[in-house]
Amino acid sequence: MTLFLRRSLLAVVGLISAASCFPACSTAKPPEAGATATSGVDAAAIGLETSDLYVQITNNAGRPLERVRITIHVVGNSPPFTTTISRMENGEKRELSPASFRSNDGTTFSPRFHRARQVSVSAADIVGKKYEVAKPWKR
Repeated sequence: MTLFLRRSLLAVVGLISAASCFPACSTAKPPEAGATATSGVDAAAIGLETSDLYVQITNNAGRPLERVRITIHVVGNSPPFTTTISRMENGEKRELSPASFRSNDGTTFSPRFHRARQVSVSAADIVGKKYEVAKPWKR
């Protein structure tokens, strides 16, 4: 009877070890984060709406965001216009006027003089996860 128990125990151990090897030998790639925005992070983490009167930013990341940098890229070779927000709480919405964006030389953005092409937002949450979203300017 002990010979029968040894053989059955050996068969069970062999099946378990063989079954644990199959997932390691599979050729399927693990799922990757889709590139919904520029960085491959979920685009819904930062909401972005544009118009000639405002740029609206919404924090949907689930955590407070720090060092939020909003950039308006214009058509042509003009430098981009940027503004920063030091901290946005979860669920917070901010409407920024175009006059709050400045270029490197201090010029304020005006839809009368500059034609906006794209708006991009980059931020990091309080644990260091980075978010980037870019959206064409809605006319």
